[in-house]
Amino acid sequence: MIQTVKELIKQNGTPFYLFDEKGFVDNYKKLENTFKAIYPEYQISYSYKTNYTPFVCQLVKSLGGYAEVVSDMEYTLAKKIGHVNSQIVYNGPSKGDEMYEHLENNGILNIDSLDEAKRVVAYCKKNADKQYTCGVRINMDLGANFISRFGMVDGSPELLETIQIIKDTENLKLVGLHCHISRCRGVDAWSQRAQIMIAMADKYIDGAPEYISLGSGMFADMADYLKDQFGGNSVPTYEDYAEVTIRPFAEHYKDCDKKPILFTEPGTTVVARYLSFVSKVLSIKNVRGRWIANMDGDYHNLGEICTMKKLPTHVIAGGKEQNQYDKMDIMGFTCLEQDVMVPEWNGELAEGDVMVFDNCGGYSIVDKPQFIKPQSAMYVKRCDGSVKMIMRAETFDDVFNKFSFEF
Repeated sequence: MIQTVKELIKQNGTPFYLFDEKGFVDNYKKLENTFKAIYPEYQISYSYKTNYTPFVCQLVKSLGGYAEVVSDMEYTLAKKIGHVNSQIVYNGPSKGDEMYEHLENNGILNIDSLDEAKRVVAYCKKNADKQYTCGVRINMDLGANFISRFGMVDGSPELLETIQIIKDTENLKLVGLHCHISRCRGVDAWSQRAQIMIAMADKYIDGAPEYISLGSGMFADMADYLKDQFGGNSVPTYEDYAEVTIRPFAEHYKDCDKKPILFTEPGTTVVARYLSFVSKVLSIKNVRGRWIANMDGDYHNLGEICTMKKLPTHVIAGGKEQNQYDKMDIMGFTCLEQDVMVPEWNGELAEGDVMVFDNCGGYSIVDKPQFIKPQSAMYVKRCDGSVKMIMRAETFDDVFNKFSFEF
């Protein structure tokens, strides 16, 4: 990949993103094959909010994956990519009006609140000549000292009323359950999640459900440098997760004629490692003993992970004499003090060098604001070794044209 980066720098300059198609495909298949080996009804539903680059979304579709969306914008993209509604899972607490089109076309819809359930029920009653299905999102406590805002708690008045009004609506059937707890990534938490969802399905759904979704929040396959920051060899593998989540479903539903689909909704798990960001060192200075490198990218380009961990980096020398730096802060182009791309970085560096930041696939391009500089271009290195642009760089006009200049 470094040779490809060098060629792109020579052709187009910096900054830019580079997506590794082969790495993504291999990792996606590894996850899918590990889980399907135990439970063939397992299905990946890719989290669009993590990285909705159309090339990535289309790649997921070509691999047989579904689309997991939480907004009308993402829903519209999934349809534009070519997904039929039965391959779109619509979650989230703030669904738009496309929710009703999704219902009409037999899409997978998971209700997040009693108020939303009332809107769905009212819609179904207005269209009494048609049959509809839905799921419900379960909120659970896995001991993380954190109260999630999503879904409804088992036994709560909100959930019980939601279940009841669905059952009281003749043309609406509860067929599935959903959960998602991104802050609990360990094996024990995933084991609890699986057992709770099996119990909830037995409690609230008549017969076997059509589907159960366990959401996401698994550790990904990652570079050793990053893995060490998460605990090294204690980081679970896909096989570890499969044993505590997938196997219980296989056992519980082994005698069912039609086994439920078991979804997970990976985002960073499948995409994070396979997008890199390439940025040039614009200047190096020392401020009262603090060494700082200023870049032509910023921390938004790297995603939220750079605020929690140090990303793997590679330096491509630009030709000037390098110096050794210890605990240098790699800073972005913005005028914000918090724009730290890598804190306390150690290595040799010079003005004009280029840094490659790995593991930028999650919550980077989707979170990058148009703050004093437009978005960068994205390229892909294809499985056959060819390189193509999959997102052009934004221009100033892209930013300015949405405003009125009539004063």
